[in-house]
Amino acid sequence: MPRARRLLLIAAFSLSATALAGCGEEGISSPPKERAAADIFVQHCSGCHTLKQAGTQGSATDVRTREYKDGPNFNQRTETVNCVLFAIRNGGFSSGPMPQNILTGREAEEVAKYVSENSKPAPTGATAVKIPDCPAG
Repeated sequence: MPRARRLLLIAAFSLSATALAGCGEEGISSPPKERAAADIFVQHCSGCHTLKQAGTQGSATDVRTREYKDGPNFNQRTETVNCVLFAIRNGGFSSGPMPQNILTGREAEEVAKYVSENSKPAPTGATAVKIPDCPAG
């Protein structure tokens, strides 16, 4: 009886692990030179932010289904390196749940550059609206 129970537990664990591994992750599609930054982004940011190149789906695409933890969807907005660094250092821009200094040093800089290079580009032919850049911090 204990052996049957153990096999059943192993089977159940394997099935749940397989299900979780595929939950909401498309996989990283970034080029090899960006892979380290993409891995850091996935590890620290994927629960709250969406970014196609990182294969993450952490934020809502519809404001009606948005949750408190949902951070900006980087497929829908453009970011600069300074703005990402400011958000990382200060816990975002609003009173959301992002912890201050979730990344520091080189990791913060790599992720800021990665998000800036991979967030939604400004539309072609769009009239540019001058928005002040974030403080360098």
